[in-house]
Amino acid sequence: MDKFDVVIIGGGVSGLTAALCLQQEGMKVKLLEATDRVGGRMKTDKVQGYLLDRGFQVLLTSYPETQKFLDYNQLELRNFYPGSKVYYKNEFYQFADPFRKPIESLRKFSNPFSNFGDKLKIVGLRNRTRRLSVEDIFKQKEKATIDYLREWNFSKSMIDSFFRPFLGGIFLEPDLLTSSRMFEFVFKMFGKGYGALPKDGIEAIPKQLASKLKDGVISLNTEVKQIEDGSVILEGGDEIRTAAILIATEGPAINKLIPEYEMDTNMNGVRCLYFSADSSPYEEPLIMLNGSGAGWINNIHIPTNLHPEYAPAGKALICVSVIKPCTLTDTELYIAVRDELDEMFGKNVVSEWIHLKTYSIKNALPAKSSISYPKEKEISAYKKGIFICGDHVHDASINGSMRSARITADAISWHLALAVNQ
Repeated sequence: MDKFDVVIIGGGVSGLTAALCLQQEGMKVKLLEATDRVGGRMKTDKVQGYLLDRGFQVLLTSYPETQKFLDYNQLELRNFYPGSKVYYKNEFYQFADPFRKPIESLRKFSNPFSNFGDKLKIVGLRNRTRRLSVEDIFKQKEKATIDYLREWNFSKSMIDSFFRPFLGGIFLEPDLLTSSRMFEFVFKMFGKGYGALPKDGIEAIPKQLASKLKDGVISLNTEVKQIEDGSVILEGGDEIRTAAILIATEGPAINKLIPEYEMDTNMNGVRCLYFSADSSPYEEPLIMLNGSGAGWINNIHIPTNLHPEYAPAGKALICVSVIKPCTLTDTELYIAVRDELDEMFGKNVVSEWIHLKTYSIKNALPAKSSISYPKEKEISAYKKGIFICGDHVHDASINGSMRSARITADAISWHLALAVNQ
């Protein structure tokens, strides 16, 4: 029977990053993934020649951890425009970043949902988050993002028509109860870099990580039944011996392996509808926010405005995200969303759109009203020989997933080095 230094359970971004770190330390690693491919929540499906990400996800290019592990050139990233198109009172208004697009900002900042004071406060927020390091941001006094914005005295219309759909699309919750630490972190990342999409879909990120692992490290379609110190039992009954175990699954799945593990398993969900069209309803590579305060649609983006390769030649791909808690069936939601699209873009335009697929993703992102930021040298085993990592123990982002994996892998390496010397 083979024995490994570390067995990793879960082939999402956290598990893959940890495997890569441990491999670089010379460890003999085995990664077990229950499904037929790696990626976890970062998956891309090919449907009728279209690339459909499972939920609208972007890579923030300024993430510190992704810069450590990913080759951006190989991903062929293309950036979203630094700003948004906001739908408000039956009209569209372009909202530009005053630092990246100063001329457009001055020309297009005038709109009915924000005022000059809102613009000055955005500048103030930008300056504040630029001064603070990431570590400092996660030490700040914590409150709900909605309370944070109100304390900054943004106008109600600015909060409801811009921040609520913009941040709601990131946090996947419209009430903005997510920790203000996460808001400041995201605001800092957008200020330093861009939101971007890989040419081959969001799954290109975990695929690139997996490509760096040695042959035989990853075992797909391998479900774990039970774990104990030094042993992993598979559903088929096979046993894998190991010096250490790292659980890198989603938060709710941990309780299957460790029933006594206590954690907040609340997750935010999203429903995502994809449409094909002969042409895009707008050409700019930006995200459209529903600032009307009404309806199911939170935001719309058009991947083919960045990468034509997301669709067959001459076609456009349109992605609609719904984040409000919703009990409608897929058919009922499709009808409601289609009516809203008719109002936004015109029935004569939308009538030619073809519905491709609806994704209902219940566990899309950990709900994080409170966030801790583990220190690099303070990670320890949950219990003897068993470690846990993931965005649910960090912040809910690609960056949080990777940082949690990296610092936990370091802790495992140190743990095993000490064990050898005992």
